[in-house]
Amino acid sequence: MLEASLKSIHAFLYLIQHQQALFLDENRHEALKQASLAFRETEIELADDILAWCDQYPDIRNALRQTRQELYSIDSLTGDRIPGTKELKAPPSPPPAKISRETLLNAIQESFPKNQNSPQTLGDDKS
Repeated sequence: MLEASLKSIHAFLYLIQHQQALFLDENRHEALKQASLAFRETEIELADDILAWCDQYPDIRNALRQTRQELYSIDSLTGDRIPGTKELKAPPSPPPAKISRETLLNAIQESFPKNQNSPQTLGDDKS
């Protein structure tokens, strides 16, 4: 259960950092900032809170599901074999590292700074 929760949290963090446009419609990033203040601490509770928030937005929920599959895909038809061979695949990667609520809150703040209506892009530094 913990590993599944960590995968959901990592996939959501990936969406925040790489698909910011999903959160800009209808000022969803503002709703996320507000909701994230009530997100709970443990990984399992945090994942539950994220999934509950995503249920309000079917496109974000679908993107989360797809991102999680892409980041942590397992092909049940080929099992541990390389397709078309009898060679075994490399052992599965270790479970994702733990992410704290604080890490998620920081990512939200960095991706959606206060008073900004468009996603931050690389090379947009005004310093």
